[in-house]
Amino acid sequence: MNTFFRKNIIRDLVNKYVKKYQDYNYFNSKYYLDYVYRKKQGLINHAAEIETIALRGSTADYAFIPQCIENSYNLGLTSTDLYFSYQLYLKSKEMLPNLNNVVVYLAGFTNGFSIIRTNEKYRLVSYKYFFEIPFQEDGFIDQKIEKKIFGKCKNTQTIVPDDYWGYEEGKTFMPEMDARVRAKQIIRENRREPDQMVWIKKIIDQIVKDKKNIFIVIPPYTTALKSFLPPKEKLYEKTYSLLSNYKNIANVRLIDLYDSDLFDDSDMGDHDHPNEKGAKKSTMIVKEYIDNPVSTYK
Repeated sequence: MNTFFRKNIIRDLVNKYVKKYQDYNYFNSKYYLDYVYRKKQGLINHAAEIETIALRGSTADYAFIPQCIENSYNLGLTSTDLYFSYQLYLKSKEMLPNLNNVVVYLAGFTNGFSIIRTNEKYRLVSYKYFFEIPFQEDGFIDQKIEKKIFGKCKNTQTIVPDDYWGYEEGKTFMPEMDARVRAKQIIRENRREPDQMVWIKKIIDQIVKDKKNIFIVIPPYTTALKSFLPPKEKLYEKTYSLLSNYKNIANVRLIDLYDSDLFDDSDMGDHDHPNEKGAKKSTMIVKEYIDNPVSTYK
């Protein structure tokens, strides 16, 4: 019996160690650090020109093609949450003298998602290094790992073309993910407490105070994914409730694409991220909202 328990304890410890360092190794890889480096360097390269930025996680990263909107930049960083987006906006506005529009993508899981509390938390180390954004909470990041990733970040250099505006063609995110599994993940984060809605409120209030425009995008999902999710009104209940407080403020706009008949499954690269065709379509809709006080899109 003692042998059985010893084997299981050892197995659990090994699995925990391996998982921890698998996460660390990916977020410490040249591929990943080059990606974060390009996002920051491209922002610096075009800072004087940028009038519009797209913020939040992979939903923004895969959905916003800046070449469709003059002087725009895709500042979406994979798996970033609302806290990070708020801090990134504060950092960005100081270096973007002509910034006028901020596009924020809110996926179904966003209102509860806090990356520091997930197994993707080591993404935050390179984000902290390159964008100087502190962790939302202390005690979740191993300081030895943080130091090692910082060392790799310090030595990271990659070519950033002059025409790089933050969107990268030809990449996919989770094409193999089963719709039922993805729906469970979205529901879990959607219901997580404490939620993160205070940060989207801070983003909106700060942008209004700064006299800029904010466009909040609810993106489309595949038919299969939506079949495993609660009704849209329930999934986005907190978002709709919050935005009702801004309905008379002209520079706060909602672009709700969740049930839009302008999209079908051929626009999606996986269940909740568009392919390039869907991204171009989505960005052109955002452009219509930016260009027109009253958009024809619903």
